[in-house]
Amino acid sequence: MDSALRDPPARNSAAPAARHRDGGARAQTAFLDEMRGLAALAVCLYHVGTYTGAAQLMPNGYLAVDFFFMLSGFVLAEAYGDRLGHDAPADRRMALGDFVRRRLIRMAPIVVLGAGLGSAYLIARWFVAPDRSDRLGEVLLGSALNLVLVPKVWVGAATRGELFPSDGPLWSLFFELLANFAWAASLVRRSTAAIGVGVFACALVLIAVAARHGSMNLGWELKSIDGGLARIGFGFAMGLLLHRLRHRLPAMGARHAALAAGALLFAMALPVREVAWTMFVAIVLMPAVLALSISAGRHHAIPGGRWLGRISYPLYGIHVPLLTLYAGATEYLGHGESGTGASALLPFAMVPAALVVAAWLTTAWEEPTRAALTRRFGSATVRCRSRIDAVGETRPN
Repeated sequence: MDSALRDPPARNSAAPAARHRDGGARAQTAFLDEMRGLAALAVCLYHVGTYTGAAQLMPNGYLAVDFFFMLSGFVLAEAYGDRLGHDAPADRRMALGDFVRRRLIRMAPIVVLGAGLGSAYLIARWFVAPDRSDRLGEVLLGSALNLVLVPKVWVGAATRGELFPSDGPLWSLFFELLANFAWAASLVRRSTAAIGVGVFACALVLIAVAARHGSMNLGWELKSIDGGLARIGFGFAMGLLLHRLRHRLPAMGARHAALAAGALLFAMALPVREVAWTMFVAIVLMPAVLALSISAGRHHAIPGGRWLGRISYPLYGIHVPLLTLYAGATEYLGHGESGTGASALLPFAMVPAALVVAAWLTTAWEEPTRAALTRRFGSATVRCRSRIDAVGETRPN
C-alpha cells in the first residue's frame, strides 16, 4: 500500500514546505531562465548563417551549447540533488527509474517533433534530388534512430558523419541525457572535492581534444564524438561544482545580470575563431558568466527574457528543421545565394518566424504533450512533484 495513503497528515504537512522551497528556488534562479533563452536565440542566429549562407552574426554561437551543459548540471543538482540516493529524505526521495522517466518525458515532445520535421525534409529531398541525398534506406533508418534520440553512426553520401541529420541540435540533448543518467546513477553524492577534481580532469581532456581537432565545434559528427563527450563532461561537472559553491557566491544586482548577458553575447558574437580563444570562452569565460548569473539570479535584465526562457527549448529543438526547409525551398526555386540588399536580409526573417512557431508550440504541443505523457507514464512521484525543470535545460534542459 502507498505510504502516502497510510499517513496523509505527514504528506499534507510536507506539501506547503515543498511548495515554499520550490517557489524560493524559482525566484533565486529566474535570471538563469532568461540566460537560457538568450543562449538559444544565439544558437538560432548562428545556424541562420551556417544553413542559409547569410551573414554570420554569431560566429561562435555554437559555444552556447557549453553554457547549456553547465546550466544543466547546476539546475538538475538544484532540482534533484537532495532527492536522489538512498540517504535522501523519505518524503522527497525519488527513485532512479522515476528520474529517468521524468527526463525522457521532458525531452520527448520536442525531440520527436524536431526529428519528425527534419526527417520529412530529408525524405522529400531524396525524391527531388536523390543524387544529392543519402540512399533512401539510410535516410529512413537514420530518421527512425533520430526520432528516439539515437545517433546515426555511419557516413552518408550527403549527410556525411552527422549524428542527427534530421535535426542537428539533438546531438547535445543526446550527450546531456547520458550525463544526466550517469550523475543520477553514481555521482550525485560525490564530495565537492571529488567534483572539483573531475572538473579539472575534464578541462585537461577538453583542451587536448580541441587542440587535436583544431576546433571547439565538436560532438555533432561521428569523427568528433570524443569532443562531444569532453564538452558535456566539463560543462556538466562545472555546473555541479558551481551548485555546490553557490552559497559562497555574493549576491549581486541587476547591473551584474546585465553584465552577464552582455558577456555571453560578446563571447559568441566576437569574430575570433582561433581554437585558443574558443577554448578560453568555454573553459573560463562561460563558467564565470554562469557564476555571475547565479549571483544575480533574482534579477531580470533581458527585455522579454522570461518569455524567451519559456520558449527556449522548443526554439532550440525546431529552428534547424525550419531553416533546412527554408534553405531547401530557396535552392529549389533557384535563389540559393543570399544576394545583396533586401535579399541578404531575407534569411533573418526566419528568426522571428522561429520565435513565433516556438511560442505556439510551447502552449499547443510541448507543455500539453508533456503533461499527457506524465499522466500516462509518470509514476506517482513524478506526477506529484513538478520542480524547476524548465530552467537551464538544453535543450539545449
